[in-house]
Amino acid sequence: MIRNYYKLAMLSVAALAGLNLTACDDDDNNSSDELDSTTKEIVSQYVNNVVVETYAKLADESINLYEACSELRDNPTQANIEAATTAWIAARLYWERSEAFLYGAAADYSIDPHIDSWPLDKSQLDLVLQNTTLIQSMDEDGCGADGFASLGYGLLGFHAVEYMIFRDGGARNVDGGTDTDGVTYAALSETDLIYCKAVAEDLRNQCIRLEASWAGIDNVTAAKRTILEDAELEPSLNYGELMENAGETGNTKYKTQKAALEEILQGMIDITDEVGNTKITDPMESQNVLDVESWYSWNSIDDFADNIRGVRNAYYGQTQTSDETATAHASSLSAYIKNISADQDAAIIDALDNALETILAMDAPFRNNLTGTKVTAAIAACNAALTELEAAMELLNE
Repeated sequence: MIRNYYKLAMLSVAALAGLNLTACDDDDNNSSDELDSTTKEIVSQYVNNVVVETYAKLADESINLYEACSELRDNPTQANIEAATTAWIAARLYWERSEAFLYGAAADYSIDPHIDSWPLDKSQLDLVLQNTTLIQSMDEDGCGADGFASLGYGLLGFHAVEYMIFRDGGARNVDGGTDTDGVTYAALSETDLIYCKAVAEDLRNQCIRLEASWAGIDNVTAAKRTILEDAELEPSLNYGELMENAGETGNTKYKTQKAALEEILQGMIDITDEVGNTKITDPMESQNVLDVESWYSWNSIDDFADNIRGVRNAYYGQTQTSDETATAHASSLSAYIKNISADQDAAIIDALDNALETILAMDAPFRNNLTGTKVTAAIAACNAALTELEAAMELLNE
């Protein structure tokens, strides 16, 4: 998601606040007879048909990615590494869409920086791959190996797997080769394969934990529960239940229903801001390819677009099958804002559609096209969407 230094700063803030962060609202708890049934339906729709659905698909695709990397470890053919890259892209889509709701388990359990810090710490990774004792332990115990838990975030997650299996936007040649920057890379080694499999296993576990944290541990498959139990990663809270019961007596995380709506909207604001002002702007200003997210896979523009799609899903209260058919659910934040101001709702929809269209119009791969009018247009479009979302937050607080 965001670069390491920013993530760690945000984690420090969260740590000071404690695990059970209370949404910003100083009002006393509502009594149950004061709760708005329409708002409850909006929140319930969002939890079950955006957050839980997205995390369930992410968990499923991360399982597929681990299995592909496991098969690659056992049989390192070009076909198998291509299968692993396909699985990586499939899982990546749902992670990027989920960045519209990086609060809750993703923040409290540090899952976001754990699986999505960049840039990859390449120099440290080279040292880790030379640690024969650690690699042997990983081959035997995967991500449960002694020493694995001490690895830094810059060595884990999507981008570590990405580095192992991609070059120049496609599957890495198992026999080695030269990339478009003229850098020669070695053939895929047994050490690479062991490390890739262990990191993919860890990534799988964290993604399953996200699903279980929002759906409830009893509402995931028995196979997923077993994985979490074996890894000792069972969630301690049911975040979906907490949000659905916003305003109920005793709910200290969401004291009011408005607090839940504010958190949904704030998650949308945060990632829209980051896409325009960090993910695109930072590499444009630095002209450093290392500042580009997902640059080994050349998946950057898809990452940015899926971030905005995730924002739109959150606003529309349902996951979308295609850009052309995206519509708002009757119980959605969009419907709520529209009831306050139809003009503001229309402005948000137009701004999100324009941000998505402008991002997709950027020249690919982004790592080779860091400047130009299309880049500045995408930044401007994201900031325009940000402005409209912030205006919606003001409406909620009037």
